[in-house]
Amino acid sequence: MEIGRGKYRLDGRNLNFDVVDALDFNGSGSCFYFRGDNGYGKTSFLEKIVIPAFEANGLPYLYIGQDIRTQLYTLRALLSVQGFKVSGTDELELLRLWIDQNQSAGVLMLDEFDKYFPDYGFIFEWSPALIRTYIIVTHQGHQSTSIAAENRRIYNVKFELLDIEGRFKNVRVRHE
Repeated sequence: MEIGRGKYRLDGRNLNFDVVDALDFNGSGSCFYFRGDNGYGKTSFLEKIVIPAFEANGLPYLYIGQDIRTQLYTLRALLSVQGFKVSGTDELELLRLWIDQNQSAGVLMLDEFDKYFPDYGFIFEWSPALIRTYIIVTHQGHQSTSIAAENRRIYNVKFELLDIEGRFKNVRVRHE
């Protein structure tokens, strides 16, 4: 699945994206870091452009959004309804169980996961047999963790504010 080069407009979010380099999510063993300052549309791009493209192509994925605490309550309830004993389970074990139960997902998306788990290399250790592509939304200055980079192709996708026209932010999306 690919997000092609071109212009993408999100009226509801007042964002115009100029995607300079196509984003090819077909490769196995890839890790895409979406980097840029707050307000440059990284999450909007992920939720309104990337995720709908995965859904349109019938490609299963796992997504952990910015507010992980609320999602953990939801995961706890979901796994409990599915018959798993989750009372007393810590956050890391809960995430591991959720990932293990979604064997068909080939893509894992983490949006500002580093706010809650600064050294999140464990995610890569848990899922190499399942996940072929990672998409990680992070802040500009956050460095990659120890993710066994020798086994992954790393793509730094930079979100840069070009200018503001009226109420729209024009943002360039490109590989660094």
